[in-house]
Amino acid sequence: MAWTLAPGNLDPHQSGNYQVDFNYLSPVYDRLTVVVAGPEVAPMLAESWEYSADGMSVDFTLRSDATFHDGTPVNAAAVVKSLNRARDPQQAKSANTLSMVSDVQEVDERTVRVVANRPAVDLPAVLSSTTAAIINPVALDSKADLSVEMAGSGPYMPEQIRRGDRIVYKRYDGYWDPEAQKTATLEIIGIGDDNARLNAFRSGQIDVMLAKAGQTDDLQPLLSQSQYDMHTYPVAQFYAVQIDIGQPALQDPRVRQALNFAIDRDGINSALLQDQCRPVSQPIPEGVDGHNESLQDAYSYDPAKARQLLEEAGADNVTLRLITVAGVSPQQEMATAIQAQLAEVGVKVEIVPLPTADAQVRMGEGGYALLNPRLAYPTPAQTLQTNYLTKLRFPTPPSQEFQDAVNRSFDPNIGDAERTELYSKASTIASEEAYDLFVCGVPTQVAFSSKVLGADKGGQADFVGIVDPRYMGITS
Repeated sequence: MAWTLAPGNLDPHQSGNYQVDFNYLSPVYDRLTVVVAGPEVAPMLAESWEYSADGMSVDFTLRSDATFHDGTPVNAAAVVKSLNRARDPQQAKSANTLSMVSDVQEVDERTVRVVANRPAVDLPAVLSSTTAAIINPVALDSKADLSVEMAGSGPYMPEQIRRGDRIVYKRYDGYWDPEAQKTATLEIIGIGDDNARLNAFRSGQIDVMLAKAGQTDDLQPLLSQSQYDMHTYPVAQFYAVQIDIGQPALQDPRVRQALNFAIDRDGINSALLQDQCRPVSQPIPEGVDGHNESLQDAYSYDPAKARQLLEEAGADNVTLRLITVAGVSPQQEMATAIQAQLAEVGVKVEIVPLPTADAQVRMGEGGYALLNPRLAYPTPAQTLQTNYLTKLRFPTPPSQEFQDAVNRSFDPNIGDAERTELYSKASTIASEEAYDLFVCGVPTQVAFSSKVLGADKGGQADFVGIVDPRYMGITS
């Protein structure tokens, strides 16, 4: 399988962006839960779970047949040790993803209680990410260098690790779910260059590849042949210029709205993304609970209106320092197009290329913008919370009304209709207050040979642009 980025830091709790690392970590590291196609949160190491009456904690009952790769049992003590490490900022870069967890307790050998600091309907979904991976306590106690070693309980064991290139995995014979290890050997390769990845697929060097939106036309000659196919997952994540609304020049919502009217989304989609990236104007996509249909075309391409709003706001010297992930397409090309379009309405854009590991961190420091996909998660509550209530991705807090709507939606004791209404309220505020320069929603696409099974079952791909390879197989 070819991915767009090579393996880097292999410690799941040190991931700065689990979208980058998930593919390489998921085969080795189990979590309490897993997201399967749907998306649906399903049992993994936890065979069941139950909320407390107040919705502030969840009791997870563990499987009795799970072991780490050295034979160590996966029990409550092991889970508690891992989750406490995962939520400790001194030990885990990704601790912010578990910021709602206030305590993890061993109730008995097979029961773990996770206590939250707020109602946490999303807790089982949050714990499905590799940032909540369960690591062998033997490795933790021995201070193993998990950035270069792996110590999990998943369906595969690493056989060869070549950081910056690939990981080769072999099946773990003691695993409890044969469906998650259909192939005896799994190899995931990082090929950043789109043409190189396509050529490797065309020549048969790889069986599966992530297909970028801009590659659709290039793939057509292959897809017209019976031995190739492609699956397109629902649109969930979207490209946006993420902005710091606390930046002095951007505090007036009219300025942020003006920037949105200055963007030619259809032009960017047609010229750079082969019409595969549908324009968006709100954070909750079509087909997901909380999507506000009336906002579908809230920001048309209207430079005259953009100039009018800038004039009304008295904004005559707006500059965006726009971070892009160095060497990654189509963000580089999109940044150049957006720079030119904003220049047409008098807004200056300074493009700042940074490595993947630094881009989001710099954005979180404030005073910058970042052109990158907004993440999506199994529930809209997670999507809204992570993108707009996390300093790393939204440096200046949004309105109190927005925060109240999102926080209320986490309560497991409210009904589905009220929860959907809260999602819609928050999505509407984010659109009308222009919390982003919304660009377009991009689908996750996987091209594969006809011998591959399960390429449409990569659960995470139902809401974010990564694909879980666990349930894929290949015919003999």
